[in-house]
Amino acid sequence: MALRIRDLLFASALFALALPLVGACSSKDTTTPGNTAPAATTGTAAGTGVCLLNSCNANNQCDGCPDGRTTCLVAENRCVACDPKTGSGCKPGEKCSSFGLCAPEGLTCMTDDKGNPTIKCSKNSDCKACDPQHQVCDDKTGKCQACTTTNTQHCLASDICLNGNCSPKCPKACTVDNDCGQCGGPGNEAHACNAHKCAECSETVPCGGGMQCQNGTCVAGCGIPKAPTGDCLSDEDCKFCGSGDAKANFSCKKAINSGKNDHGKCAPKAEGCSDLGKGVAVLPEPWSKVTNLCSSDANCKGVGIDLNVGKLIRDAIGTDKIDLGFKKIKIQDATVSYGMNACAKISLTESLSCGVCVPCKVDSDCKPIAIDPLVSNLFKGDPLAQIAGSFLIDLLYGENKNHAINFFCQDVAEGYGVCAPCSNPTQACGTGGGGGGGGGGSCAHGVCNQGAALNCKDSCVAKVCAQDSYCCDTAWDDVCVGEVAKYCGNVCGGSSSSSSSSGGGGGCVHDECKAGSKLASKCSSCAASVCGSDSYCCNTEWDSTCVDEAKKNPSCSCY
Repeated sequence: MALRIRDLLFASALFALALPLVGACSSKDTTTPGNTAPAATTGTAAGTGVCLLNSCNANNQCDGCPDGRTTCLVAENRCVACDPKTGSGCKPGEKCSSFGLCAPEGLTCMTDDKGNPTIKCSKNSDCKACDPQHQVCDDKTGKCQACTTTNTQHCLASDICLNGNCSPKCPKACTVDNDCGQCGGPGNEAHACNAHKCAECSETVPCGGGMQCQNGTCVAGCGIPKAPTGDCLSDEDCKFCGSGDAKANFSCKKAINSGKNDHGKCAPKAEGCSDLGKGVAVLPEPWSKVTNLCSSDANCKGVGIDLNVGKLIRDAIGTDKIDLGFKKIKIQDATVSYGMNACAKISLTESLSCGVCVPCKVDSDCKPIAIDPLVSNLFKGDPLAQIAGSFLIDLLYGENKNHAINFFCQDVAEGYGVCAPCSNPTQACGTGGGGGGGGGGSCAHGVCNQGAALNCKDSCVAKVCAQDSYCCDTAWDDVCVGEVAKYCGNVCGGSSSSSSSSGGGGGCVHDECKAGSKLASKCSSCAASVCGSDSYCCNTEWDSTCVDEAKKNPSCSCY
């Protein structure tokens, strides 16, 4: 199984681009006009062009829109039928509404104090005087609303219709896995809620096939799962280190007097530094094309690879064209330079180490790639390039103004990694490199209690929020409380089913006779005794080896 860097692409977000973008965009007045496409659509009665109803930048992007909305109100990026300022553009007997739609004279749209229409409707034309988010009639309820399951023309391409409202398919923040049910595409699902962001995996949605979950992405991993990168018991633990293709470039190196259950470090099988990048790969493709030795980060300035974003998109959607229904637009090459500006120390033996330029050592080394500057190259020379680019942005980002592909540092060996797209690349993931989060002043409540967002001076708050900004920006919910044990240790106490607890550390977070997270050595006499001979169990993880040691330890009560 090769190391999956998600092919350095964002297939989950782009899957829909492989589908034709054709929809019946007619001006016919029906309550259920068919599955009206929310983005680039071909016109019928209204024209023969394209309709970017809610994301236009020019009039030609409104040529195929219904109800005569063939003019782009650029200030609001909406296609309109008339000028809401001058009132011009409507036929006799019609009046231009303040929202740019021609409505029969005398038609009004009364609203409540929350802006919701109070009028009853039986057809879409009854809602023509309403605002753009209340121009579709639900004939079942008689309400003017933003959409129905069969009419989503007023929604962005990144939206779905939920309870009559246009809602993002993939929410900006999640609290449970069910919030992410619409994220991603077949084979590239992002249905897990990881650190309040929709992702491929989480603690409740584990990876399959021996993969490890890192920053919400399933990766092959280097070393024992859930342990620090590069920690190993045997060579088998190191098979995906470096190149990520199980070519046995790395082996588990231990002290000469170590036993079978003693932990070691995964290291390259190289005699000297000159072997790195030649006979022994320390980075997966395409990063392996460049191997520069270094002694400091300064030596890596200007080192990098050419990353073809166009090819990544083509590979992601399985085609080299976007089908607009009336024309297929080729996705061309768009190459960017991506840096490898960090100097990583790679140990070959206890006495020999080498410096190699790598993409990253921490997440903050991985810079996002802005999409907007690449659109002209992705569709270079095509007269519909602007339309194709607008649809691409609309589909990926919706109302999000930050149009970038976000990366995190995916570990490939101890101390360094490669920059890989987040499982939901339209949102940032990972940390700022071990810092961030927290603020000044006292905390509104303890980290072990749910409540308001914590933005206070506290080391544990800083650690949690560096991994999950939601906890400091929105709310300190049950997910944040659960992350305290993960990032701050056993500060919230716990209980153990073992009768050997000494009570010195407030109880163990789980039974010493079962595998789980690392245990505080003071939580019980059993943990103290086991960790006295195997510190890994209290520093990294209480794994199956620790359980075996507990079963043999007279201070423990494992039967």
